[in-house]
Amino acid sequence: MSRHLRRLVRHGVTVMLSTVLWLASSGAALAAAGDGGSWQAAPYSLGQGLYFPSQGLRIGGYADLHFYSLKGSPDTYSFRDLSLFVTKDIGSSWQFFTELEAGSFLDVSGSHTDAQEAEIDVERLYLDYHAGQSVSFRFGKFLTPVGEWNLVHADPLTWTVSRPLSTSAAFARHAAGAMMFGTLPMKGNDLDYWVFADDSKALSFGQEQDDAYPSFGVDQTLRNNFRQAIGARVLYHMLGDTLNVGLSTLNYELQSPHQKYLLSGIDFSWTSRYVNLTGEGIYRSSTDNRPDERGGFIEAELPLMQRLYLIGRYERYRSSTPAQTTTIRTEALNYRPIEGIVLKLEYRDGTHNELLAPTGWLASVAVLF
Repeated sequence: MSRHLRRLVRHGVTVMLSTVLWLASSGAALAAAGDGGSWQAAPYSLGQGLYFPSQGLRIGGYADLHFYSLKGSPDTYSFRDLSLFVTKDIGSSWQFFTELEAGSFLDVSGSHTDAQEAEIDVERLYLDYHAGQSVSFRFGKFLTPVGEWNLVHADPLTWTVSRPLSTSAAFARHAAGAMMFGTLPMKGNDLDYWVFADDSKALSFGQEQDDAYPSFGVDQTLRNNFRQAIGARVLYHMLGDTLNVGLSTLNYELQSPHQKYLLSGIDFSWTSRYVNLTGEGIYRSSTDNRPDERGGFIEAELPLMQRLYLIGRYERYRSSTPAQTTTIRTEALNYRPIEGIVLKLEYRDGTHNELLAPTGWLASVAVLF
């Protein structure tokens, strides 16, 4: 990416962030003052965000509280995430989006309370241009399009408290640069596609670190931040959208260790009346003869009654740092009493999992607002 284009992207998203936050605060003030005009909000529903139709502005987010009782660690309550979403339409073709997050700023373990100064992370910050029905362009910081889990990662939108190793251990969860994406018709079905280029060494959007093992109770400090990357993903919808199969490829260089890698991935989801099945798998090789990384998971989601689901997941992952093969078994309950609120409870165990996903109980309460 040229220096001039990098400067335009960085300047543009900075200006847009300031503008949108100013509009949000101004709109709230006008609404409170009774100036109904163009700042009249649509009826609010939990989980849908606060929408101002005349402004093309939506403000939402999520928060969650976690509990974990893991082998080798004291029982801990963690106020882990508080995220704000801001979406702003700009004319008929442009759209701005940002997700600002304050993470892990309060942990309570027994009689010990660790209250950290909240640091605001720029989780996502991008500008979209919708050129047509089948093609759009994105500039800024976004989620890396590898597999399904990483693109739908917010706690209220996932089935379990814990995250499978294959969705974070081998690549950076975020990219900064440009992406082209859209949906194409193919033989009576739809094909979604993403093609992106990352230049994180030149584009800086906050100081967030992409932990390779972001699980509760894990002390590993391995990071997966990109220096540069190019990649693509396709997702093919079949059988009336009941079966989806995706493929991902990624060629990238990490900041530390400063090495180049090639990653391939496959994922699928199958939905039926009685059970949903999902799975992902990845394989990563390096250019310096480091050990390959590979692994994946398969997960079943069974509806027990209205809004209550039983989740079972088996995963296996061969890591290079540490050099070991880890297997993890997870059984969980996911309950959604009303739209926008999700309660989760799970138990996980496995073999050689002490360093990356310790055995024990995890629970969370998440609210999408």
